[in-house]
Amino acid sequence: MTNFSMQTKAQPSLNVIIFFTIIYFIALGNHLTAQVTDFKPSGNLWGYVFGDYYFKAHSDTLGRAPAGSPYGSKSLNAKNQNQNDMNAFQIRRAYIGYDYTLSSRFSAQAVLANEMNIDGNGYNTTYLKYAWLKCTNIFQGSNLMIGQMPTSSFATPYGTEPLWGYRSVEKTLMDLHSLDPSTDMGIMLIGNVWQRKTNSDSLPATIGYSAMIANGTGAKPDVTRFKKMRGNIYLNTLHQKLTFGVYGDYYTTQLSPYQISNATLKGYMHFKTDWFRVGAEVFQQLNKNGDIYTTASTAKADTANGMQLGWSVFLSGRLIKNKLNYYLRMDKYNPDTKYNINNIYLSSTAGGNMSTTTFYTQTFYLIGFDYTPVSRIHIMPNLWYTQYNTMMSSDPLTGKELPGRARSDYDLVPRITFFFVFNNSPGMTNNGMDN
Repeated sequence: MTNFSMQTKAQPSLNVIIFFTIIYFIALGNHLTAQVTDFKPSGNLWGYVFGDYYFKAHSDTLGRAPAGSPYGSKSLNAKNQNQNDMNAFQIRRAYIGYDYTLSSRFSAQAVLANEMNIDGNGYNTTYLKYAWLKCTNIFQGSNLMIGQMPTSSFATPYGTEPLWGYRSVEKTLMDLHSLDPSTDMGIMLIGNVWQRKTNSDSLPATIGYSAMIANGTGAKPDVTRFKKMRGNIYLNTLHQKLTFGVYGDYYTTQLSPYQISNATLKGYMHFKTDWFRVGAEVFQQLNKNGDIYTTASTAKADTANGMQLGWSVFLSGRLIKNKLNYYLRMDKYNPDTKYNINNIYLSSTAGGNMSTTTFYTQTFYLIGFDYTPVSRIHIMPNLWYTQYNTMMSSDPLTGKELPGRARSDYDLVPRITFFFVFNNSPGMTNNGMDN
């Protein structure tokens, strides 16, 4: 436990490291550019759209859908998330991107996105999702990226999102629960630590990595002096059929009056054949001084560490090659394994008491089919279901027993999802089994 009166701790600055790293790579990039002759720059305009017709067959009474879900507190459906029988046609994502190759070593990308973000008048808004510059082979096997770019928590190559392949149906586990954004502004090294060139009698293997220092604020401008550090390393083997990966990050958000920081560790695996893919991931995130609480015997507030924990398994496969696929998924999520039923938890933002909607476990199920009438067009009927179970036996303020639907309830949403791609980008993951 940490008292509110604890002293501020000094944090080593990354400014000097970042500054000289950028200067070094600019100088090296100039050297590489000077070696290139007779290159003709080229560009590619591309995009894709996915959305649904959904029917809210049953709504959780307390509106506990994950904030990052299509039916959560940050979605277009937020005002109606507690209502049964809600239905609508909606676009959940529309991308327009442009890839540009400046030279044999330098390339860039810019992407505008509409992702159910709304303004004060309730209209959809578009924002800059990606805008990065990449220098390939900055040193042997490694590329340098700088700008607004995909994060290595799940969105970079051989991460869980491209391996799962069905982002059009739902976000992956960490994204769904808003543990890390899919985009951030910073600098990243990405490439191969080791790659074996083999003959037909042995198994090819690649050890890849990404290392990123970024603002930690996603697509929003940074307003703090703290930076988020991310790292991912993976092994890809068995002729690219089997992938194992480990990811970690660290982010300080506050030093005074007490330090608050998040540290994440994730492991994942994925196996694919021509007819099916199966994979799993598990993560934990330590939220240092993330729990602010009092007890029944004292009104004095204190802090303790929180711990988020979750795991996910998924399966997809072909029923008819290039025409019909299936997909299945199950998630389990606990927002705080350190929760103590005897504590009265406080909100760090509002200063009031946490409600009964705060501490509850979630179990998510997804099942559906993927019909591809022609290449790059997908029609995907699916069923979206989340069960919520509170960790409280009674209201922390009144001491009264919670009503049944506050203890346990669920969201049930049948949907028909559509997804289409135009002028595919080489770096963009297609859907599912790559139809």
